[in-house]
Amino acid sequence: MDSQTIDAVTEWDTVPVESGYEGLHRLADDGFSGAVSSGMTWAFVLNGRFVGVFEGDIDAFEDAELTAYRAPDPALPLLFAMREIGGETRASYYTNNTPLSEADSTLSAGGFTGYVELSENVLSGDYYVVYYGGKSMSAAFVGSSERLLTGDEAFERADDEVGIYEVKEVDVSIVELPELETDDEPESAVAAAEPESDPEPDPDVDAGDDPEATADDGEKADDDEPTDDEPTDDDAPAEETPTRPEPRAGGATADAESASPDSDEAADDATETEPAAAPDDPRPEAQAPATAAQSEPAAETAAQEPTEAGGEERDDDAPDALADTQSAGDGDDPFSAEEKWREARSIPSLDPSESSTTNGESGGAAAAQAQRQTQRGRSSANASQRSSDRQEARRRRRREERQAKRRREAAAEAAAETAEETGESAEAVAELKDKLDEAEERREELADERDELEVERDEYRERAEELDARVEELESEVERLQSELEAANGGFVAEESLSPEQALSGTNLFVRYDRKGQATLEHAHDGQAARDEVIDNLRLEHHTTFDTEGLAVEGVPYEEFLHDSTEYGFAEWVVTDLLYEIGETGNRSSLADLFDALPRIDRIELRGVVGFETESGVEEREFDVIFRDQMGDPLFVADMNTSRNAATEAMVASLVKNARTVAEADDAMATAFYVTESFFEPEALEAVAEETGGGFLSRSKRKSFVKLSRKQGYHVCLVEARNNEFHVNVPEL
Repeated sequence: MDSQTIDAVTEWDTVPVESGYEGLHRLADDGFSGAVSSGMTWAFVLNGRFVGVFEGDIDAFEDAELTAYRAPDPALPLLFAMREIGGETRASYYTNNTPLSEADSTLSAGGFTGYVELSENVLSGDYYVVYYGGKSMSAAFVGSSERLLTGDEAFERADDEVGIYEVKEVDVSIVELPELETDDEPESAVAAAEPESDPEPDPDVDAGDDPEATADDGEKADDDEPTDDEPTDDDAPAEETPTRPEPRAGGATADAESASPDSDEAADDATETEPAAAPDDPRPEAQAPATAAQSEPAAETAAQEPTEAGGEERDDDAPDALADTQSAGDGDDPFSAEEKWREARSIPSLDPSESSTTNGESGGAAAAQAQRQTQRGRSSANASQRSSDRQEARRRRRREERQAKRRREAAAEAAAETAEETGESAEAVAELKDKLDEAEERREELADERDELEVERDEYRERAEELDARVEELESEVERLQSELEAANGGFVAEESLSPEQALSGTNLFVRYDRKGQATLEHAHDGQAARDEVIDNLRLEHHTTFDTEGLAVEGVPYEEFLHDSTEYGFAEWVVTDLLYEIGETGNRSSLADLFDALPRIDRIELRGVVGFETESGVEEREFDVIFRDQMGDPLFVADMNTSRNAATEAMVASLVKNARTVAEADDAMATAFYVTESFFEPEALEAVAEETGGGFLSRSKRKSFVKLSRKQGYHVCLVEARNNEFHVNVPEL
């Protein structure tokens, strides 16, 4: 099972539970909602119904020690079970084109089973609406702390978000508990888990009547009965007239019963105002008409705390979806009702242009792209419409609060009269009135505070919309500039960039041939291949420690930068031209160590390090370019001066010193080059002459040679680079 789900469930409160099947049956009898675990096996339970077993089957709980976790809200075990089961994404919608409330109304009416997930392009959190046979519950995990919201609060927050949500159909099967061996008359898990609070049967219905037929007839009768603005005393009480939940799409069922039939004022209010439930709330509710004794307190509670009351009704009703599907009468199959809603789980089309396409691609992404292109033109109209809706909601709420206030005042007067009639003291009556006045004053203060917070919230939302529009504008500008840059660079768009130093230090060049048996440097050394033949057959391949696709260095593609660099040009000149320049000028003997080492070049390291063993340990020397043989031994080393300033004595002396240290440790070392793009100061030339014994009195037959021993030493060459051409300055060829 998903580790995040386990982490979330184990934070729930644990409850005592017996071991084995007896514990499972006890949880079912108690209408438990949450999760049960035994070792690696987990089960999710909603209202005593086992909606899924994972990492094992129900047999894993036999005689096992159990741990039960009570869910903080009934929506969670069903949601987690559906997520573990997995499902099929049936549609994807963009909230600005198809509001969540509209989809909720359609899914509820269609008897859908599955869940809606709103998380894509949503920064505030993840929002879920879970359905079972059309009944729905909501949950949200908000903020970085994933604070849990449920009920109407979660749904309203989700309905107010902007993003892409997916509708996922899930095949949920109720898991039947094994029978207990100690039971005299074993019952199925579903029968054992039927809630104890089932409504009393209608006394007007014969015992032999079909309960489902009766419920259907009642529903038809409710649909045919016109709404009466003024409820009468002839209305049937809740215990005798059970109603079925009716999903609402953009409107609500008339709820005049919530006002007291004994109050003329309440009847007028019911006629004057809209239903207590918000008309744009599409979620199904299951309320029986209140009796005269119950209606007034219920109305007062709804007026004082509309959000909380709505959330409790939604949460209390939605889990009963399972109970509805599990009811069995007169020997009927307990799963017959469940099979009926399974046949109606298809999602009615909300907007064909927004639904998933036939090839499985999400239409929501296309909708998001279209929205991004037109956001600036529509944001003002959307903000105005939402502001108008919020103002209308406030006016409606104010009317409801005024009605509730009048009802509370009437209730207070009635309580006072009752107190006087029962002989209570005037002081007690006055104290009661004072408490009611204080409560009313406190309620008004909270209402004012709530209104202020709503205004502040609206201001923040408008500011967020302005920022969103600005982001869209900037993104469009970025896209435009990228298009222009792509066109200017011949279709190249940099996805990543590196500094020149980073690019060179991660690059190695390799000397390779198209045909190893023909026109190689070895053939050229032996006089068996012409320069053009070697150049045609030889190639320099580069290998990098990074991905070069879409990589830019100083605003140009990596390969263009590399081939234009002085380091690459020098390496190419050494392997293609230098051997012939030495041979054609008659310097094969005087530069023998350099000439003989050229055919052995295998790899050229840029911005490399040469390491060697000494008596005190391993030492390292850095060079701009290092030519190595197949064994990795350094043949040539080179330093570069790529500035416009002249190469100084200190620069050249540093090269000579480091090269000497390497040559003393490795006799493969043949030559040290210093390359400048400007010129050499006279002091630099004199320093090399002194180091190599190249004065007029020198008897050495080797040019510009630093002698280390009788048979060991290395050449020092000073090279000038101009217009990507290289000329040996020292020694003179």
